[in-house]
Amino acid sequence: MLFGLDDLAVRAYNAAHKRLRHLPRPVIDNPELRAIEDRAHSRQTDISDHLSTIFCEVLAAHPALIVELGVRDGESRFVLEKAARVGGSVLVSVDLEDCSQVCSRSPSMFFVQNDDVQFADQFRQWCAERELAPAIDVLFIDTSHVYEHTVQEIRSWFPLLSPRGKVIFHDTNLRRYVRRSDGRIGWAYDNNRGVIRAIEEYLDTRLNERVDFITIVDEWLIRHWSHCSGLTVLERLSGTAVNGNNSHVAAKVGGGSRD
Repeated sequence: MLFGLDDLAVRAYNAAHKRLRHLPRPVIDNPELRAIEDRAHSRQTDISDHLSTIFCEVLAAHPALIVELGVRDGESRFVLEKAARVGGSVLVSVDLEDCSQVCSRSPSMFFVQNDDVQFADQFRQWCAERELAPAIDVLFIDTSHVYEHTVQEIRSWFPLLSPRGKVIFHDTNLRRYVRRSDGRIGWAYDNNRGVIRAIEEYLDTRLNERVDFITIVDEWLIRHWSHCSGLTVLERLSGTAVNGNNSHVAAKVGGGSRD
């Protein structure tokens, strides 16, 4: 009963917020980006606020190979397919469940139903059988959001990154409520900082996922958006020397270290 009342309160808040704070959407000339924005606006999923960002981050990497861990209902796959077509990239999506119905198939686009950690051990051989170089330029991770599993994914997949590899994590600020960029809220769940905690362990640092920030830790440029359950991008600074373990460059918005 309490959940029903809370749900009613959330719907009332969002309806009032939408009416009182209606903001015009920008005109977008690019057809792929326009389709992504239209989908995000109409569906309002737990990742919708980040779809355009993911598309632009992928395009900026000029990837030869994109790997997606976690497909579910195909929101991120929709974006990655468009980025792969524009950039002429190979796209490989992996999920424990059969998500083939939301994945377009082509000689350069694949869906693999498998445990993603197990598939990492098979990935070089899988690529060799298809005459693909097993060097991942963009790795997108949106799976269980559990700390232990994310640690395993980092250990298994990061060695397969190219020298200029970029990793995109969703749900790096997962809490009971999702707060969208337009101020509306929705239901989620608290995963005890599972994803961001695994990233912190790998980088041997502390991060404040509750605020937007930009920072550098060792060889990684890190960008983080706190809204809509959080999106964090780790981009390898190929050829850039950053002295010292756990070194930081003061390029933060709101602070990169956790309080």
